[in-house]
Amino acid sequence: MRLQVVGRCPGPGMSHATQGGTMPQNSDGFYQESDHGLTVTARTLPGGDRRTYLCLAGEIDIASSAVLSKTVDWLTALAPVSVLVDLAELTFACSTLPNFVVRVRQAVPDDAELILWRARPATEWMLRVTDMATIATIRDEPH
Repeated sequence: MRLQVVGRCPGPGMSHATQGGTMPQNSDGFYQESDHGLTVTARTLPGGDRRTYLCLAGEIDIASSAVLSKTVDWLTALAPVSVLVDLAELTFACSTLPNFVVRVRQAVPDDAELILWRARPATEWMLRVTDMATIATIRDEPH
């Protein structure tokens, strides 16, 4: 798999780690997986309460299922109290995105907050049509 640093990832106020890797994350709570046009950057946020930031960049389709499955596995092991999924860098999304959102919701604790953040208009439309707002918060700002 090819590792790359993309756009605004890994998020506001966070620096890119000097090395990415496959799961499990490296010692600073950072990992990055990339394959078939999709890059997932993940970082546990400071504070020890298992808040997690995910950035999806590129194209999300059925070919990216392996990367998404590894991400769900990582979230399952982490059991975060909140997951912020940054969608601003997605250039294409099909039904694989809502499927991923459902898998994330099932993987994290029931009381964990799931936020879908900065979706482009077409992506936000798909999330609303597929009723993802019933299992996640869809917003432009993280707070």
